[in-house]
Amino acid sequence: MIGRVLRPAEGKTDAIILDHSGAVFQHGLPEDRVEWTLDPERKAASPAHIPRLTNQVGKLLECSQCGALRLGGQPCPHCGFLPQRPPRDVFVADGELGLVTNGRTRDPDYDPETRHQWHSMFAYIGGERGYKPDWIAHQYKTKFGAFPPWGSTPEPVPPTPEVANWVRSRMIAFARAQDALP
Repeated sequence: MIGRVLRPAEGKTDAIILDHSGAVFQHGLPEDRVEWTLDPERKAASPAHIPRLTNQVGKLLECSQCGALRLGGQPCPHCGFLPQRPPRDVFVADGELGLVTNGRTRDPDYDPETRHQWHSMFAYIGGERGYKPDWIAHQYKTKFGAFPPWGSTPEPVPPTPEVANWVRSRMIAFARAQDALP
């Protein structure tokens, strides 16, 4: 439909194309080359526009300053505006690094005393909430990658914020997994 306005004519220096339906976002820019075909099994395609649809290159965006169409990451061809993202602050928190395997943290460097403290805090949380002893053992296994020593029954100790937050994160992950089931 834009063929007439793009046809060269004496005295015509430019043209304005108004896309009220957003066809450019589906079909590409007017200057994009189109590979036409007569094969009824295939559709005409624009090799330049296909990567834009799959986010491999800059998407087509509307300039926030003048409303013209521009490619993401490039300045507006009409007014030259290029939005700048503010620098992101990087937050650093002291803590321990651990080995993550299949989404689970396993740190083989925890000493036996630390493991025992966590086990005691799991016992406190489990007893406070009325969970079965299996829950305590499975939390220990999730944290350390192995079940607690056979027959160990640690004295319950109130949990530190670190342990309470870790248990809370595991409970949230469990609830989300249950919601995702059919």
